[in-house]
Amino acid sequence: MLRAVGAPAACLLLYGAAAGPSPDRDPARLKPGLFLYAAPGIADPRFAEAVVLLVRHGPDGSMGLVVNRPTDMPLGDALKEVGEARGSSLKVYWGGPVQPEAILALVRTRSPSPGAQTVLPDVQLTGDLADVRSALKGQEARDHLRVYTGYTGWAAGQLVLEMRAGVWVLDKADAPSVFAPDPSKLWPRVHDILKRLEVRLQRAPWSPEPARPS
Repeated sequence: MLRAVGAPAACLLLYGAAAGPSPDRDPARLKPGLFLYAAPGIADPRFAEAVVLLVRHGPDGSMGLVVNRPTDMPLGDALKEVGEARGSSLKVYWGGPVQPEAILALVRTRSPSPGAQTVLPDVQLTGDLADVRSALKGQEARDHLRVYTGYTGWAAGQLVLEMRAGVWVLDKADAPSVFAPDPSKLWPRVHDILKRLEVRLQRAPWSPEPARPS
């Protein structure tokens, strides 16, 4: 088990995404492996221009990781028990405001440990440090590992309500975007997504008027 920053221990998790755009605001389409783009003008400053990878969604609530907020914390400071992390140029990402002491990780590999869970092709959810060490040993560790502090969480039904209020814009995610070398380019996509969404709805007269960002 990994040691968390400022906490006795924390879980190591991995989540990934599927390729291809499919903009939507229909809460019924919520599922893991999707991007939630904060709508322009979102009221909560913590999520302004945020892109959240939805990693869990069910009757008990939802969970996601903000994928476009790198911090200045060196990876070695967060993973002190992992020798391969010492001296790494990788930075830790801010995953969200919930449990900031928790350490979570996204690992991209086609040869995961036996206990890893495949979320989407070549992206794994793992609790095995062997997967993290393997990613760090590669020449392109930046493309195969992301470590986060904290996560984004919603109580049961909360995310559905926010979707209906137009707080988030839904789109499919992909592994190259999750591990993008310049994550600052992710959120501007929301404008193109909204344009595509408006055109699609205008061609479907039975569709309700889309919710507007508050």
